Amino acid sequence: MTNIIIIFIHLLAAGVAIGSLIYCLMIYLPVVEKGINERDENSPSYKILDLLAPTTFASILILIGSGIYFLLENYSAQVGLKPGYYNLFGIKMVFVAGAFFTSMYMAFSLRIQISDLDLNPSNKKLVPQTLKKITSLCKVALWLIVITLFLGIWLSRF
Repeated sequence: MTNIIIIFIHLLAAGVAIGSLIYCLMIYLPVVEKGINERDENSPSYKILDLLAPTTFASILILIGSGIYFLLENYSAQVGLKPGYYNLFGIKMVFVAGAFFTSMYMAFSLRIQISDLDLNPSNKKLVPQTLKKITSLCKVALWLIVITLFLGIWLSRF
């Protein structure tokens, strides 16, 4: 029963991470930015990217935590795995680390640069290029999470 709950939490976090990234990057931002030439602190893209970075980071933390818990809970079942499982698992962990550090950089470095504009008005000139960086890093994080998801589906065959 615990395995079912762990897998459900794991898949739910993956769905939130991928779903929020796809919705924001592929649907919301292109529609909102059609008529807007300048990104500033009052633009809808600023507000959605301000929410998207910590959401992605929290989802990746939940993914990592539930994955580690699942491995620790089922350590005795890992004896009879097919050859090549750990090779593929290592590749998956490289993509997980990439997604983790990318989302951590977005949430704790880039977002913080432009989040306290009331206290640091000089940072207002950084908003457009920082939002572009966050958008491009969100696309990188999306690809890393999707590749990780497909590697996880492939690993479940073992």
